Amino acid sequence: MDPRVLFVKSIFFLFVVSSILTVTSSPAAAVYENKLPCDLNGDNIITEAELSDAICNYMLDRGENTLDDVGDAACIYIQWDGKPLTITDHYNRNVTLYRPVERVALCSTPSVRIVASLGAADKVVGVYQSIIDDDGLIVTRAYPDLRTLPSLSSGTGANPEAVIAVEPDVVFYSAASEAADLQDSTGVPVVALGATFGLNFTDYAGTYEVWRLAGLILNEEERAEDLIDYASGKLNTLTSVTSSIPLEDKLDAYIATGGNNDITKCAPEYYSLDVAGGNNVAAGLPTSWGSATVNKEQIIAWDPDVIFIRYYQIGQSLTKDAVTDDTVLSEVSAINTSSVHYVRGSSNGMDPAIEIVDSYCMAKLMYPDNFLSLDVEAEGNEIYKKFYGVDNLYSQMLDDFDVFERWN
Repeated sequence: MDPRVLFVKSIFFLFVVSSILTVTSSPAAAVYENKLPCDLNGDNIITEAELSDAICNYMLDRGENTLDDVGDAACIYIQWDGKPLTITDHYNRNVTLYRPVERVALCSTPSVRIVASLGAADKVVGVYQSIIDDDGLIVTRAYPDLRTLPSLSSGTGANPEAVIAVEPDVVFYSAASEAADLQDSTGVPVVALGATFGLNFTDYAGTYEVWRLAGLILNEEERAEDLIDYASGKLNTLTSVTSSIPLEDKLDAYIATGGNNDITKCAPEYYSLDVAGGNNVAAGLPTSWGSATVNKEQIIAWDPDVIFIRYYQIGQSLTKDAVTDDTVLSEVSAINTSSVHYVRGSSNGMDPAIEIVDSYCMAKLMYPDNFLSLDVEAEGNEIYKKFYGVDNLYSQMLDDFDVFERWN
């Protein structure tokens, strides 16, 4: 064991433990200070002597350090080697933290999935308005109290005054330029996490790297690696089957973006389909916010074997009936063979848990003979629980939406 830790534990064990536990529930300072607590000489290093003096002075009711200060200093000494934590976010911005993170402000919807899946939902003190408004988020079905937290947005962007009011230790955002502006206007460290979270898993700023960075910031590195191992295992299990399907037997698929969009709005990139072994007929089209618009003549020319409709919004206008009853598309193979299906997808960015389950569902729908024993509902419940800690979330979603395929 590190002798520094032995020092803290042997001399002040009960104090350090109680102070660290107290930090998790006590409010942060109203103004974020860009200096380490209990750093007596201001050199941005908490030494053994400084920590010892801070603890002794607090216990003897001397000096100005609060219990939060001393507890944070103990955490920094043990977890960060006594120094500020400087990270490089996914937009190549250097951000420095001077306090352990116990209060998190979420100024983007994808960030709520990141924090919750890392087991840190209890640290969230404010959320983006879309997290409150969106009835379809799986993460807030698992953690409904998140929707009762203060809103941090006004119009289309974060509200600096609202962010300051919740006194966070860090803000998670997804827009690079706005993240820098928000940090300047609030004085709080703002970390811009990859906006591609959930669109892919292994790329730079993809799911795995987002988990790793957020896990480092939240002191949940072990949980981040556990999620990465789990997700990669689930994906590899599926691709071990789909990768062996002969190229000539792989189905051409069209992904309609769903919601209240027209059938002509599609997703040229859909990782779940790639894993499930389908060919995305729209692959390579230029996108705007992840989607592209084509005309019906193009869909007819592609003649997909299967059409998937993202159904992320209860009561959405783009339904299977709207597609199958479209006389212009009547000769498309997917319609002639009744191969038009819903997949869950997710709104306000992709949810990796949903994305993995969608890949299993798509594989079962496209290649039933290869997945006779696959119980999609059981897989869905297991995966959702791994990410969000609640039993039967997938079954609850199926019941609530009441449109998705269920196998006996």
